Amino acid sequence: MPLIPAWAPNLHPLVVHFPIALLFAAGAVDAAGLVAPGRRLLRDTATWLYIGGAATAVFTYFTGYTAAHAGAFSPEVGLLVDAHAGRAFAATWLFAFFASLRLAMSYILRPRRALRLGAFAVALVGLGALVQTALLGARLVFEHGLGVQAVAVAESAERTERAPAQPVERAEREDPE
Repeated sequence: MPLIPAWAPNLHPLVVHFPIALLFAAGAVDAAGLVAPGRRLLRDTATWLYIGGAATAVFTYFTGYTAAHAGAFSPEVGLLVDAHAGRAFAATWLFAFFASLRLAMSYILRPRRALRLGAFAVALVGLGALVQTALLGARLVFEHGLGVQAVAVAESAERTERAPAQPVERAEREDPE
C-alpha cells in the first residue's frame, strides 16, 4: 500500500491541515489561559499544542517545498507559489521559535502577566501569518488546481450508471401522545 494515495499528487495536501488545527487550538487554549491565569493546565496545554503545531508546521513546510520544486508552473502560478512559500517560511519558523519560548514559560520561568500578554501577541502575529499562508494556499488549490488531481468525468458517470441513487424511505414517526 503506497504512502500517498493515487488521488493525491504529493504528501503536502494530506498534512497541511494538521498545523493549522493545532496552532489555532493552541491560540484558543492560550486565550482561555489568559482569562483564567491561575489555571496552569491551560498554559501547559497551550504550550504542547504550540509544540505539536510547530513540529507539524516544519514537516508540512518541507512537504510543500518538495511539492513546489517537483512541478513546473506558469509565471502567474509561480508568483503565487513563491508568495505562499514565503509566508509559510515566516509562519513556520515564528512558531518553531515561539514554541521554545512557550516551553520556557511553562517549565522554567514564572511568567508575569505582561510576559504572557506579550507572548499571546506574538502568537496572534503568527496566526495572522498562518491565515495569509492558508489563503494563498487556497488560491493555489481552488483557482489553479494545484495539489489535487482531476477525477475523470467518464469514470464518475460510469459509477453513477452502475449504482443509481435509491430514494431513502423514512420511517414514520409515532407521536408520543
